[in-house]
Amino acid sequence: MRRVVSALILCAALPCFAQNMKAGLWEIQQKPELPPDQQAKMEAAQKQMANMPPEQRAMIEKMMASHGVQMSMSGGNITIKSCLSEEQAKRNTPPVTDGKSKCTHDVQRNGNVIHTHFVCAESGTEGDSDVTLVGDGFTSKTRITHQRNGKPETINVTGSARWLGANCGDLKPMEMPATAKTK
Repeated sequence: MRRVVSALILCAALPCFAQNMKAGLWEIQQKPELPPDQQAKMEAAQKQMANMPPEQRAMIEKMMASHGVQMSMSGGNITIKSCLSEEQAKRNTPPVTDGKSKCTHDVQRNGNVIHTHFVCAESGTEGDSDVTLVGDGFTSKTRITHQRNGKPETINVTGSARWLGANCGDLKPMEMPATAKTK
């Protein structure tokens, strides 16, 4: 389940790049199409988070915020808030990891569509994401493949995002990976 949530965070963060976006706070909503057993685990995780003592939930939220992410899960959706720095907006480089990951990103833009192919060798995860820019936001379609119990598994995720404003509050931008190539 941790690998699935990590992959979903990765794909949710992917659209925050290479698009002359505004620096600031973005809200990204993702809807994963999970296999039934993974969907059940996602729902269990949602219930577990909802029933957590406030102190424990605050500790998890603080840990995630230290990696540049605020996340909530409800109704089968994942909502992530991410901060894009001025430098990231200018460089058009994906702020998709904490800078320590060994994922690579091949980014290509054609008009208002950005295509990214990513490979995360450590986790055996790879995928493709297409982002379509629309006003102060975007829509996305992502396909993630990885091995689970020795078998290939594919997760499709659709999403959308909107710019919330220039002020990120306490949320800091994710570190930028050195492994992103933009074409």
